[in-house]
Amino acid sequence: MWFLYGWICGCLSVLAILLVMVLLYKLVDYVLSIPLVGNYSNRYIFVTGCDTGFGYELAKRLDSLGCHVFAGCLTEKGETELRKTCSERLHPVSLDVTKHDSVRKAFELVTSKLPDGQGTVSFFR
Repeated sequence: MWFLYGWICGCLSVLAILLVMVLLYKLVDYVLSIPLVGNYSNRYIFVTGCDTGFGYELAKRLDSLGCHVFAGCLTEKGETELRKTCSERLHPVSLDVTKHDSVRKAFELVTSKLPDGQGTVSFFR
């Protein structure tokens, strides 16, 4: 009889430890998922490679958070897709990062759309 009592207490102890571990995991997961950057409506972010993949998903996510996004796309199809799926805060930009003129034009477009007081440092001469 005492053996059964000890076994039940042991099982309950293990279950209590597992429950505490799960609750601790959920708490840490919740804390880590809280965005640390606020004031998204005043954020202006340039993302390259927005035709597909990580860049595309990042641009959409930042737009959904309320950031102003300049999405560098190599193809017209990528630009069109982003225009269809995102808000007016997202600005698709034609960009081929392998061409200096394309980068310069994208830079000029971005700086022209930034509000006064917001800015970038120009490395172009």
